[in-house]
Amino acid sequence: MVLDHFFPVDLRVENEATSLISAGFKVEILSIAPYKESKSIRFKEILVHQVSVSKFTSKKMRGLAAMIPWLDIVIANNIKRLLSRTSYDVIHFHDLYTFGAAKRIKKVTSATIIGDLHENYVDVLDDYEWVKKFPNRYLVNKKKWKKKELEYLSEMDKVIVVNEGMKNKTLEKNVSEEDIVVVENMLNTTLFDSYEIDASIINRFNGRFNLLYIGGFISNRGLEHVIEGMSLLQNNKDIHLILVGDGVMMSNLRSLVNTLGLDSNVHFEGWQNQDKMKSYIKVAKAGLIPFKRSEQTDNSSPNKLFQYMYYGLPIISTDCISIKNIVEKDRVGIVYESENIRAFANSVLRLYNTNDESVLFSKNAKKIVTEKYNWNLAVKEMINMYNNLN
Repeated sequence: MVLDHFFPVDLRVENEATSLISAGFKVEILSIAPYKESKSIRFKEILVHQVSVSKFTSKKMRGLAAMIPWLDIVIANNIKRLLSRTSYDVIHFHDLYTFGAAKRIKKVTSATIIGDLHENYVDVLDDYEWVKKFPNRYLVNKKKWKKKELEYLSEMDKVIVVNEGMKNKTLEKNVSEEDIVVVENMLNTTLFDSYEIDASIINRFNGRFNLLYIGGFISNRGLEHVIEGMSLLQNNKDIHLILVGDGVMMSNLRSLVNTLGLDSNVHFEGWQNQDKMKSYIKVAKAGLIPFKRSEQTDNSSPNKLFQYMYYGLPIISTDCISIKNIVEKDRVGIVYESENIRAFANSVLRLYNTNDESVLFSKNAKKIVTEKYNWNLAVKEMINMYNNLN
């Protein structure tokens, strides 16, 4: 497996790798990131080849991959280095921007090439703040990215996507249906059950009506609207917002909280290890998915949704299509109009004032994750694909 960021840290990659190992495969990971040094380590049963690059290189080569083959060369050279001492049956690329190395390495290996699309990367470029900044807004060309996307996908023997919406979009890009596998970002319940409860988190937040958001702080997450919505709830002093994560919007969000006088009711927890998520969920009354609607978020499959549901958190979500379909169909929470601050506040008050509905949502959520939305079921199609590779 190939990725251009730190590992271990990516839960989807970890879940796929450990599932393949359980199915009898041997898995190694090439991880290119700003490590202190290049070395190989063991994580669980995975051999991880950590390749150190500078922070500057790490940041720039991803966004410019369609314009300058910088990342392609770095990845291809490191794969070739590994191929000089090990024979691989499959090379499995994670995220579109790593796919460019495939054409180079196909000249030196007969391995099956798999591309794993974690998101609609070309669509989400519009949501990244770094794309809007100088000089990136002049360098990152979306038309070139769309052209490169078609080129990259043509090099893949198989393509993995996160939901049916992404599958349909991938079909429009000249990939045959038989070569597409859907692996949704569902919860590895076995892994989550193994996490210990952190009493310090429970003690800090217990006894309040806590709203919880877990994830990245980027512009398309709609967190500014949640904070503005909290200002409409100030008369309810026991309604608190817990934000677990980090990202480029952090300083803006902190400033907004200060401006609105919400410092005592909005809590920034920073980026936390996955084993802490269970404790935050346990102390919350509702899980938030406040994404702004876009091509990307309408076809997203956030792991946090299933984490919330597994421990019975009612969901408060915007009307992004893929998430809305689950929340409404399975009756696990409330859907409100994206970016509508008043609608968000009213959704919170609906749960706050109606215990019976919260109990129903909680019961449905736990049941549906156990029966349908869990990793062991989601990964079956990928395991079958691997087992049937020539």
